[in-house]
Amino acid sequence: MDAAPMILVSSGTQPNPMSPQRNVSVLYGQALRQVGCEAVAMLGGDANHLADRFDGLLLSGGGDMAASFFGQRQHPKANPPDILRDEEELELLEAFCHRSKPVFGICRGLQVINVYFGGDLRQHIEGHDDVTHGVQTEPGSRLSHLCGAHFTANSFHHQAVGQLGQGLHSTAYAPDGTIEGLEHDTLPVFGVQWHPERMIAGVQMDVAADHTKLFSFLWGKDAGR
Repeated sequence: MDAAPMILVSSGTQPNPMSPQRNVSVLYGQALRQVGCEAVAMLGGDANHLADRFDGLLLSGGGDMAASFFGQRQHPKANPPDILRDEEELELLEAFCHRSKPVFGICRGLQVINVYFGGDLRQHIEGHDDVTHGVQTEPGSRLSHLCGAHFTANSFHHQAVGQLGQGLHSTAYAPDGTIEGLEHDTLPVFGVQWHPERMIAGVQMDVAADHTKLFSFLWGKDAGR
């Protein structure tokens, strides 16, 4: 029996003078388990060693990036940044991309991908926090193949992709034109702005759309690995 692919899931940090903490939703692990993978939460370590050991990287959702990483001043409505997480995730992206290993970014993770490749972010937008809305995918894209031409998705963000990073192209859009999906031209790297771990049959279904395929395409039994 083949060993299950091992996926590293990024996590946020919580400073504490007695015992610093990490936080990440358990839904990522449950979603990955649905497609035959095992998830391990990031607790620190050398990015290159981790990229050697793990089969893929899931950049999880979370708070806002520090604007300094994309050449802007922090917006008054931006949340306080987690600098350690920002640095850690950018280092992990570098290591996994260097090895051409799969990277899947969710919500914040999509934004980190765009910043890593030289893009920037819109630091505050209205109408996308704790709502549902339609998503239109680009014909012929990976997201179109996996999710269909149009579907309804959850939405839990107030920042969004601005200028696209080098080598990236947008593949999904909200009705107001906000970029909801990115794919890299040559690397196995893509991201979505919604939370597909909350759109998984048997795990959690915010809306009537099952997005298990977003996890299985890269790391499941049908991923062609």
